[in-house]
Amino acid sequence: MPTVEELVEIKQRVEGDFLAQPGVTAVDVGYKEVGGERTDQVAIRVHVANKTDAIPDDQRIPADIDGAVTDVVQREYVLHVASRQLDAAGQVDAAPYATLQGGISIGPSRAVGGFVFAGTLGAIVVDNVTKKHVALTNFHVAAVDSGWSVGDRQVQQSRVDGGAAPAGEFGAIERAVLSSHVDGAVITIDDGRSSTCQIAEIGVVRGTRTALLGLAVRKRGRTTGLTYGTVDGVSSTVNVDYSDGLGVHTLTDQISIAADTNRNPVFSDHGDSGSVVVDSAGYVVGLLFAGAGSATVANPIAAVLSELDITMCVGKSILKDLKDGHKDLIKDKDHKEFIKEKEGHKEVIKELQKEFVPDKPSIKEIRDVPPVGPVGPVPPVGPVGPVGPVGPVGPGGQSVLESRLAAIEAALRALASFIPADLRPDLTAGAFAGEAAAGQAESPAVARLRAELERQAAEAVTAKAALDTPPA
Repeated sequence: MPTVEELVEIKQRVEGDFLAQPGVTAVDVGYKEVGGERTDQVAIRVHVANKTDAIPDDQRIPADIDGAVTDVVQREYVLHVASRQLDAAGQVDAAPYATLQGGISIGPSRAVGGFVFAGTLGAIVVDNVTKKHVALTNFHVAAVDSGWSVGDRQVQQSRVDGGAAPAGEFGAIERAVLSSHVDGAVITIDDGRSSTCQIAEIGVVRGTRTALLGLAVRKRGRTTGLTYGTVDGVSSTVNVDYSDGLGVHTLTDQISIAADTNRNPVFSDHGDSGSVVVDSAGYVVGLLFAGAGSATVANPIAAVLSELDITMCVGKSILKDLKDGHKDLIKDKDHKEFIKEKEGHKEVIKELQKEFVPDKPSIKEIRDVPPVGPVGPVPPVGPVGPVGPVGPVGPGGQSVLESRLAAIEAALRALASFIPADLRPDLTAGAFAGEAAAGQAESPAVARLRAELERQAAEAVTAKAALDTPPA
């Protein structure tokens, strides 16, 4: 059985012959239907305006092509832009939005042939040239016909939905493209007008992805709101009549989407043109521009971004979620105490630094001294006789040295509990840059450092032993 990639190659070889036949509206690779129900078998599908057996034999679609199963589906695609005559007030979102975002009503300020038009702002994107936020929609929503020009003003909500020009204007056409892959336009956003990188009822945009066969998707449009569907066809070549002086255009490598009829009867309708198609994780996969009954067709988002020279605007909710998730930690009393305890240990560390190496060269100074010939063995520390109290005696009968050693021991015990065993450094390898790992010969600088540390340790042990010995 051919793979999807192999089916696409076969389809591309034969689609020109099929599209030249009367009544054929599209050719793609998608799920075969039997009795109106989708199957799991992937086939080369020929879309027709009217499915009938009353056709000449030389125009019939063969049951298979080069081993690839075929199917015929009835779908005639029309642009999903709305005009004043649309009577869908019961479900249309005609509200004005103070903050521009995806999924809301927009349209041109100008009228065309006495009509005003409505579509959907798909998403906020970034213009790669100006680095500013701009609004993404379809060519046929913002430009409408061949009479458009850069600078044509746009309104939110559309004039079909009660928007007024110039009061409701938010920006102007910056670029518009109607090519063999893309029906798109970007609209500037006026200074002082706020926008956000999210889609109404869906949330922030996470990025973009490629639409794969069987992918669950959704969209939020001006007319039908939030709807759900499945990518049921890829590599679709579709004929769409743009009228208004533009005529029929053929768009290739498009995405076909079937409505999830358990949740919504159609995926899109007139006025939803310009909506972005998003997967369940918030990644944009396409730009909706036409439909046929419960089915919809969309431009692949990669082609849209490339031809319009834009980048998808990605929301900040991931960082916000992390920040919000730590609010409870900050509010929690135990964590406050933990933070205070951690701050307190800074002072302990400072005291240890003073106690262990008073008036001695720093470890860094010892380490950085250039080597001066080989270093001999450290002479052993000889026996030390009994030592009496050193220095003045403090409260409780302890000498100052005794008090200081007791404070150091307490600090070390505190540090031992503060730094769990699994977080303590691995000291089996060299601690300094250029230091030999365990088992290898030491450099002269390291040998001097070891000697100094051993001398100080020996002094500390001797002093401690003397203090622990009761006076005779």
